[in-house]
Amino acid sequence: MNNQPKIYLIPAFMVLTLFVGCKKTEKVAEPTTTKTEVTGAVATLTTTEFTSITTTGATGGGTITDKGGSAVTDQGICWSTSPKPTIDSKKVGVISINGAGVFTSQLTGLTASTKYYVRAFAINKAGVAYGNEIELTTASIASSTFGFSPMYIIGSTVAAADIEVLTDGGDAITERGIVYASSPNPTISNSKVKHNNAGLGKFRVSLKNLTPKTTYYARAYAINAKGVNYSNEITFKTIAKGNFTYTFNKSQNPGAEELAAYGRLQVAIDSALWYFNNYTSVTKHVYLNYVDGVPTADANNQGWMRFGTNSSYQNLRTMLHEGSHTLGTGTSSWWWSTLVNGKLQAPSVTAILRQITNDNTAQLSGDSQHYWPYGLNQNSEVTSSWDFAYTCLIIEAMRKDGLTEFSGAYIP
Repeated sequence: MNNQPKIYLIPAFMVLTLFVGCKKTEKVAEPTTTKTEVTGAVATLTTTEFTSITTTGATGGGTITDKGGSAVTDQGICWSTSPKPTIDSKKVGVISINGAGVFTSQLTGLTASTKYYVRAFAINKAGVAYGNEIELTTASIASSTFGFSPMYIIGSTVAAADIEVLTDGGDAITERGIVYASSPNPTISNSKVKHNNAGLGKFRVSLKNLTPKTTYYARAYAINAKGVNYSNEITFKTIAKGNFTYTFNKSQNPGAEELAAYGRLQVAIDSALWYFNNYTSVTKHVYLNYVDGVPTADANNQGWMRFGTNSSYQNLRTMLHEGSHTLGTGTSSWWWSTLVNGKLQAPSVTAILRQITNDNTAQLSGDSQHYWPYGLNQNSEVTSSWDFAYTCLIIEAMRKDGLTEFSGAYIP
């Protein structure tokens, strides 16, 4: 028995086949490349001539005559102070567009008196297209224009003017007011009153510390980028200063309620004195009394004034009303003879009332004691402190028309 081990021979090609069979085969994908292909052409367009040219802007646009084969994704106008502006300069889009390819754009933020070069633009898939170049010169800044009403609020040391800035000359008004002097052509180097608000529109300014019986020259002014602009000149003359005085009759031993009434009446009489002395030329001395039992207040042309305990009448409105009675309104022969069919036949009164009300048909109405408007007959008639001044202006006009028996001679 042969016990030797058997040897088996494996062909070489089989070994190779086994080794090769153990290795995995991977397929490598070929890289892909995305290709962008530009087709078509840029749009064709023209630039529109500008309208509504101001100091800071204008309205323009363009017309697209051919979109170039693809949709227009953006359009507008571009501009520069140098020729051939592009969208890398300054540009703005559209504010309106129609189906015919016409679009409108609005330029803003420009500088006055400056030449700009402008082109319309349109962008499609093929790129940016520009229209023809147009030169645009912005408007120059002009002077402001004014409405300056004749001055009628004139007292002895105070006056007021109603002014309107109608146009700003193409640039914002940064300051406005009035200048005045005792010689013609005042400027901001003379006396000046600046209004709190700038811009366009109506405003009223008050002049103070004037000299009585003096002629003044006044002009409205406004400041814009061009400089200081002035209105036409207005002249006015202050009246003689009033001399309204009083004696306040008080109890020797007043109680708490009476003391409180004295305090209210003191404020009222001092305020009335200021209005009478600064807006009229009256000469009058009155006697102020606090009288228990007087329902409201009353007065006579001799200057005797009485106020009752009702605190709602212990005020400036009532004090001016009763003061008017001491001067002759409703208490003099002039009053009763001048009042015809409920209307005061007094030319100076009618003239000032029409200026106050801005009504060319206005005429002062009255009865045997009172007048209206601006007679201050009730607290409800007071809408502003100007009503107190208007009352005094009407009284001064009455004096000019002849109400002088109890208020002193009228001095032009």
